[in-house]
Amino acid sequence: MIQNISKTNPYDIFNLNQSYLIDIEELEMKYCELQNIFHPDKFINSTEKEKEISAYESSNINNAYNLLLNNVDRIKILLKLKGYNTNSNNEKSFTDKDLLEEIMELQNRCMSIENENQKVKIKTEIIEKIRIIESEINQNFEKKEFSEIKNLSVKLSYLEKIKKNLN
Repeated sequence: MIQNISKTNPYDIFNLNQSYLIDIEELEMKYCELQNIFHPDKFINSTEKEKEISAYESSNINNAYNLLLNNVDRIKILLKLKGYNTNSNNEKSFTDKDLLEEIMELQNRCMSIENENQKVKIKTEIIEKIRIIESEINQNFEKKEFSEIKNLSVKLSYLEKIKKNLN
């Protein structure tokens, strides 16, 4: 008989270590395993209670998977698990004027792209910046520098949005 998963956070659902850098292939494998167990298609001829549990747990698995795939969401989850308040009302995204200038300059460059080579060059540059920030975030988690992680997550969020817009 199907039973509810009693796990409360995405890391526990997939039995992953609570770290920023995760093995995406391992996450995908565990996602498929769990969906193979809980997917509603497996419970078409089951009781209504089992169908409800299946739909509920399958939805939770999907949500947890998508949260862990998203770098910024993964940071928020970890900060919350570490007890750091990420919902401070007095925080503003643009408190760092250097960040604002860097993002605006990058957006201007993206808007003035004239050919595919320029697009590839800027996208490669953004991917490298993201890689560096991810490394810094991981190091700051090890040092428990949560306010610095929060600042880096703002920059990461903007870079990922710009990269997505280039696709």
